[in-house]
Formats: sequence, structure tokens, C-alpha cells
Amino acid sequence: MKKFIIILSMLPLFGSCLDIKLDNQFTTISTVDMARELLASAYNSLPRYQVEFAVLSDDFKPTAYSSAYAELDNLYNWQDNAIDNLSSQLWTDYYMTIAYLNTLLTRLDEVELTEDGDAVELDKVRSEAQALKAYCYFDLLRIYAPRYAEENLDRDGIILKNRLELDFLPRSSMRDCISEIDGLLTAAASVENTGTSVYYFGSDAVAALRAEFELYRENYKAAVTSGLPLLNGAAERWTATDYDNLWTANESQERIFAPYIFDSFYIDLNYDRERGDYFCLSDEVTYEEGDMRKTWCEYTETPMTGVRCFGKYNRMYYENTEVRYINTLRYSGVCFTVAEAYARDNQPDEAVALMNEYLGARGCTLMDENLSGDNLVNAILAEKQKEFVGEGTRYFDLKRTGVPVVRYNESGSAAMTISVDDYRHLFPIPQSEYRYNDNITAEHQNPGWSYEVAE
Repeated sequence: MKKFIIILSMLPLFGSCLDIKLDNQFTTISTVDMARELLASAYNSLPRYQVEFAVLSDDFKPTAYSSAYAELDNLYNWQDNAIDNLSSQLWTDYYMTIAYLNTLLTRLDEVELTEDGDAVELDKVRSEAQALKAYCYFDLLRIYAPRYAEENLDRDGIILKNRLELDFLPRSSMRDCISEIDGLLTAAASVENTGTSVYYFGSDAVAALRAEFELYRENYKAAVTSGLPLLNGAAERWTATDYDNLWTANESQERIFAPYIFDSFYIDLNYDRERGDYFCLSDEVTYEEGDMRKTWCEYTETPMTGVRCFGKYNRMYYENTEVRYINTLRYSGVCFTVAEAYARDNQPDEAVALMNEYLGARGCTLMDENLSGDNLVNAILAEKQKEFVGEGTRYFDLKRTGVPVVRYNESGSAAMTISVDDYRHLFPIPQSEYRYNDNITAEHQNPGWSYEVAE
């Protein structure tokens, strides 16, 4: 396969203003192989901020070493400067991925179809690129825009960028952002892309993302419609072996979408293999004996005696196990999406039955069949936190559901609470964006954050 080279202009390399310039010899993507290679660059550039979002949530509490990592400690305490720094990094990274995808999507019509199967493969490439773009937009919207609510739909969302050329664009409304994500997912789903490797965004991944998106915008019946078919035979995937394999380089039937990586991942939580971690599991996250999640979510084989450290990728780091997959979408996540949608759509029997199928497979005590309303929703979210602890998922659930974020001290006592209307739930638009973009003025900065343009 030819090596496909992307040359980035030196100024500006920021945010949605990313200007990708290609030398004349690389302005055409002439083969399906070249299109797939550029798509691989987009996959490789997907942002990885699971550690940071887990720290912002209530998954962890501090240890004796927390203060030694000032940036992460400040992030745990929701200090403005730490959130501002994180915002600058992730804004640039997400829009870098979007820039790769725009490069690809605007060039696909130039591809020559010379081999049998080229047309089918090209459709799959287009579908995956559209789905990845929807994935990035959805994350950005949840980070920079208010919680979904009818009264918020005309407020500022994110910048929608669809061209390669240098654009200085305004923030679109939440309504328009949601419409754009909807359109991308609809287009992606129109292509049959089954039987693909889990490091490709195939049809099941598109349906899983659609279900989560519909839950976000409170379209509960659509969330069930999108997610429920994926759960046919799901209990067969919820085995101890498949769960163990999630945290190894082995294949796992639990994965839907899991980018394949060759470098380190999730090492920022560890202070020193000989001493321990900056943060450990919150006392609120507990597992009963027999719960297969306990072995991998809790890790006590560390130098920190009596401390429940975080397991999963962190355990892999302690044990020198190579991380090859980042488990981004999996069938248990679809289960929680559908169960919550059932519960919020006043179908408690269906929600409990689905949750008990999952809990039984995980080796847990089943839910009370009489649960309903807020009690049922809260029980589902509590189990979801146990399943996805440390993976960053909890942060988005807390914001979406309007639950205050509790900050603990080392002993596990509540030290501070971030209220549901705290301005920091909306990350700041980075200076690197508005410095060059005249369409992002002070009135377009998220409330509570500064707007300072250097002279």
C-alpha cells in the first residue's frame, strides 16, 4: 500500500481553524486503499481523555500522592485553570480528527473503482467516516453545550466544520448540531457494514451510537428501537471469559468498537509502580462477592496496602500487559442505554427484565421487580457506574442527568459538591479558537469563562 502523507499548515494549528493543506501530489485520493489509509489516520487520532473525564466524575477519590500531580489534582477539584487547559487540548484534538475526516469525505468522489468490490468498500469507508464525525461532534456537544432541554436548543453548541479550507465559523445552535449529528448517523446507517473488525466503526457501532444519541435527546422509543436488536443473544457475550478479554489483547465478543493502539494508554493515574496511584476508587463504588466486574475494576495487588486501586487498564499497566484495544463501545453499554430508555418511557417491567438478564450474567444480585420511576433509573445508573468505572462514561451521565458531582477527601468524606448549574459544566471555548476567529466573540464564550485576546 502506498504511504499517504498529510502535510499540515503551520499556522494556525488550532481548533476548528485547522487548515489541512495537501501537496499537489497528494490532493487526490485515487484508490480505495488510499481512502482506507486516510481513514486509518482519523481512527488513530481519536482523542483519549478517559482518565481526565473519570477524574472529573465521582469514580475516584484522592490518595496520599494526589497532590504530587498538580494538574490532575486541580482537575479533580474542578479548578478553572485545569479545566481550561484540558479544554484547549481536547478541542484541538477533536477538530484534528474532524479535519482528517473532512479531507477524506470531500475526496471520495475522486476514487477510481477498478477492482471487484471497490464500490462496496468505498461505501463502507464513507459510512465509517460519517459515523466517526458524528461521534466527535456528539462528544464536543456534550462537553461545550448545556444539558439537553427544549429551552436550551437555541443556545450555542459547537462549530460545525464541513470543508477543508480555512474557515472562521460561528458556533451553531444546539438544535443545528443535533440535526447535523442525526444526519451523519442516518447516512452512515444506510450502508451495510457488518462482519467488520471491532477497530472499524461498523453497523453495530453506528446503531449503538444512535441509541446513546437518542437517549441524550430524550427520544426514548428511538433509543430502544436502535439498541434492542443489538442485544439479541447478548447474554452469551456477557461471560467471565469475554469480560476478562476486554482487558487483554485477546478478542472479546463484548466489544462493538474498540480502536486498536500500539502505544501506552491510561498511565497518568499511576504515580509509581513501586508506590501506587494518584487516585483510587471511590468508596461509593462497591462490588459484591461473585460479581465478575470486581476482579477487574478493583485492584489491590499494589503497594498501597488496604486501598482499592482502579483496575482495568491501570491493572494492565501494573502487570506489564500490553493495551491493544480501547473499549469504546460495547454491548453492555447498549444494555444500559435501552434499560434507561425503557425506565424513562414508563416501561419498568421491560427495564427490570433487561437489567436482570445483564446482572444475572455478571453474577450480581438481581433488581427488585417492583422498582419504577426515579428509583429504577437511579438503580440502572448505579450499576452502569460499576460497569464503566474509570472509563470516563460517568462524567457524561452526571451532566446529562443533572446530578451534582461530589468531591471526596482522602478518607472518603465529602469535601465539596459541584452543583448541577455550576458554570464549569460547560467547558470554555479555547483562546486558540477565538484568537483567530472573529465569529467567536465574548458573547459566544461560555458563561463564567474569560475572553482574553492577546494583542
